Amino acid sequence: MQKQWVGKNVDLKLLSECIEDFFNSKGFRTKIAESAGKYTILWAPQRARNMSDAMSASVFGSSNDFVVEIVASERTRGSIRLGMLTTAFGGGYLVLRGLKAKEVLETIEKEFWVYVEEKVAHLTGSRERP
Repeated sequence: MQKQWVGKNVDLKLLSECIEDFFNSKGFRTKIAESAGKYTILWAPQRARNMSDAMSASVFGSSNDFVVEIVASERTRGSIRLGMLTTAFGGGYLVLRGLKAKEVLETIEKEFWVYVEEKVAHLTGSRERP
């Protein structure tokens, strides 16, 4: 899911750091990277062995026209689908686990968007004009 803001003059690096703080406060491991003006925050549960299966949030665009995108609950579809296909072989566990993960991630996403809206409002005008 993604949302766009126009005319806010927000320092995108600062917004990205705030987003990383949000996931840290929820108990997730995070890693932030910047490439060609796009900030990507990878986040995963503490018990995850590596960040290759991490969910992500991205901030990209210009300070006056930018997008924030999150990819999280969509990642549970595979385990739910696999569980449904293997139900006769005990795959019900995978369905249940996938549904619980999806529910938790949807809750985090709702909290994330409230947080981002507040941060964008707070950071409006934070980017210095050249």
